[in-house]
Amino acid sequence: MAFSQFKRLIDTYTNFFLTCHETPDGDAIGAEVALYHALLSLGKKVRIINADPAPDKYRYLCKPDTVELIHSMKAAPDPGGVLIILDTNDIHNIGDVAEKLLPHVVEYFIIDHHESGEDISSGRVIEASASSTCEILFKIFSELGIIVSREMAIALYTGIIYDTGCFVYPKTTAFTFSAAEKLVQAGAGPYNLYTAIYESNSVSSLKLHARVLSSLELYYNEQVAVLTMRKECIDEAGALYEEADTLINIPLHSERIRVSLFFKENTEGLLRCSLRSKGNINVSDIAQKYGGGGHRTAAGFKSPFPLDQIQKMVLQDLAGYFPGTIV
Repeated sequence: MAFSQFKRLIDTYTNFFLTCHETPDGDAIGAEVALYHALLSLGKKVRIINADPAPDKYRYLCKPDTVELIHSMKAAPDPGGVLIILDTNDIHNIGDVAEKLLPHVVEYFIIDHHESGEDISSGRVIEASASSTCEILFKIFSELGIIVSREMAIALYTGIIYDTGCFVYPKTTAFTFSAAEKLVQAGAGPYNLYTAIYESNSVSSLKLHARVLSSLELYYNEQVAVLTMRKECIDEAGALYEEADTLINIPLHSERIRVSLFFKENTEGLLRCSLRSKGNINVSDIAQKYGGGGHRTAAGFKSPFPLDQIQKMVLQDLAGYFPGTIV
């Protein structure tokens, strides 16, 4: 895989801004932090500026002042910089960063592993077959001869285990395991990182999980599961919105369930839909229909419609995969 476009950026510019999609996850944060340290090691000026804060469980990556929020930037952006967008190929998915930072940069560049439904005119490294954006960065660093420090290894390993579900999702390959081995050798600790990501939730998150799981509804002869989280659930549980991020996967633990849908409101009432699937069901196509994106088996979008309406629409979109059954 050639990374000549990215090397051109490194050779040409000194000032870099890094960002990722709204509500960043482990792969997004891991990619930002790894690239941040890589660019610093090359003598570059680097700032990570996001639309939303990272979940608290990633505090081991997000040291004080490492990640800024667009609404409270510590300083105005220096002119002449480049914006690198990680873990999304849609500039509409980076929140207010698009409006407040893009006008100040000379160009932007995308590094991502999601399927794209649009033509992309910017420079880019998009490898849809990769398990994660962190896996792509590992390849980039290897090809460009950038030494992976312990901090970078921890960040890259974080992204890989998050986006592979600990090495079980469909895009996990032999190369994924090979990269993980080298990252462990460079200082990433599998047990400590698994504990930080998957075993550090609050008691209030358990209360939130109980409320959301009680909303479970089944459709198409019990092959499609639907979970719902209203903003009131978050308030009643005293939890954080991001503490519900793994619930989408629970219905798929059932052998019979082929699709899991999670309709969730944040505390401001913004409605999002997460989609997961097994087998030949392409939920990315559905997400793209509503302005979102993702992978064949994992995708999402921000809903332009009220909950009852978008739920009916998405269920109808799945009808072709379940002939002979009714919603």
